[in-house]
Amino acid sequence: MKFQVGDVVRYLNDVGGGVVQKIVSPMIVEIVDESGFIVPVRENELILIERPEKQEQSRSNSVPSAPQNPIEIDESIEDDDIEGNEIPQLFMAFVRNAKDSSLFELYLINDCNYHILYVLSSEDGNEVSRINSGLLEANSKYMIAQISYEEISKMERLHCQAVYFKNKKYAMQNAVDVQVAINPVKFYKPGVFIVNDFFDEDAYVISVYDAADIQYKKEQELLRNIEPRQIAESMQTKNVVEKQPVMVKKEEKIREIDLHIHELVDNPEQMKSSEMLDIQLQTFERELVKAVSDGIEKIVFIHGVGNGILKAKIRGCLDRDYPQYFYQDASFEKYKFGATLVYLRKVYR
Repeated sequence: MKFQVGDVVRYLNDVGGGVVQKIVSPMIVEIVDESGFIVPVRENELILIERPEKQEQSRSNSVPSAPQNPIEIDESIEDDDIEGNEIPQLFMAFVRNAKDSSLFELYLINDCNYHILYVLSSEDGNEVSRINSGLLEANSKYMIAQISYEEISKMERLHCQAVYFKNKKYAMQNAVDVQVAINPVKFYKPGVFIVNDFFDEDAYVISVYDAADIQYKKEQELLRNIEPRQIAESMQTKNVVEKQPVMVKKEEKIREIDLHIHELVDNPEQMKSSEMLDIQLQTFERELVKAVSDGIEKIVFIHGVGNGILKAKIRGCLDRDYPQYFYQDASFEKYKFGATLVYLRKVYR
């Protein structure tokens, strides 16, 4: 049965139900359950209880209605740019379902300051099946679908198409049209699902599009095609030009401290959460004092995203005991929201 937005549904093998608020894929719908939570559910696990009258009348009406745009662009979305994140990067990620090890959650990750309109399809031989399409906001991720290993094993490739835009003036970006080969064997190989910048749990992250990497490869190709004669002429011209004094910028001293518990102790699984937090905070303060003593100008503490407790404790300690030092989120491009940068020159807030 194909459900529609607004349908009242119940779980087939469980108590409860809700209202369909989104069709995620041909197999998955999102429902708002009776507690107000949004839950993705497979269609074959639901039964239809009630369909709003307006939907029934619309389906039975023989007069064709005006075509509707399936993707609505919300022009009220603010373009809250993150500094240094203008270069388009698009990732795909598979995360193991926490309740069912035979299912994988497929995400699309837009890691730049542009919004995108996307279409994601699966390819099997000459046949293409749309998995999902829609709008993905800047610097965000979205769960496209839940896919079983059996479904993955039948895929040869995933095909991603995307167009970049902003709701204000912006630099035009190339459209994306990329095929990603799927190797089902990888899903059960060690070292494929790893620690990453986008999820608290291990994930299999695949780079779909990186504008900087593409530009670099183009420049390298141009360099390979330059003839030796052109290089010689360029060198002669350079020797004629009067040498100008070069200002050398002093390299800033910066130190990086990883506070993830597995970096600090050998057997974290045998420790309580409170014990882990104590060790992380002791390490933070010890390394902060040592960095000041060593004359370090900046220090980055990598605390990860997690539940936010360690980040809040670190910043509370800085506010309370070290008000002379300024701090902020470290580079989003490198750490996302998982690190704090502290300036150890005395910059009073």
